[in-house]
Amino acid sequence: GLCGVPDVPHIQLQNHNKPQETELFEASGRGGSVRITFELKLTEQTEAIWDTVLIGKRLYIQVRPSFFPDGSKEAFITLLEYAEEVLKCTDIIVCLKKDRPDRPQLVRTFMYLGFSILPPGHELLPHNNDTLNLYMRHAIV
Repeated sequence: GLCGVPDVPHIQLQNHNKPQETELFEASGRGGSVRITFELKLTEQTEAIWDTVLIGKRLYIQVRPSFFPDGSKEAFITLLEYAEEVLKCTDIIVCLKKDRPDRPQLVRTFMYLGFSILPPGHELLPHNNDTLNLYMRHAIV
């Protein structure tokens, strides 16, 4: 690694019952939604799991309430790349509970990655009257 920092391990998407991308496109193209769980192996004993829903060209990501293991940021970037390059998403929306103790840190991290907070009532919010969650959007151009 550079400057004595260890190299970031290569993160791979798990292929458990992996649907073909064409199946995902057909389902989301019909106006339906597709639930996708991304399991990214970080180390032999650790993985990052991201629960998502693909609706059209938008990927909604639920941020789990549990603690993030080391390497989660790199795993999330891998997920973003997959959404952009394979799923051809135009928008990625993350959803996290407003009462999380680590919410300020997560908001800063997502903003660093190019996300912005969606205001209440925004057209991309799944429920306009949701007061329990905070939504952040990354627009892919």
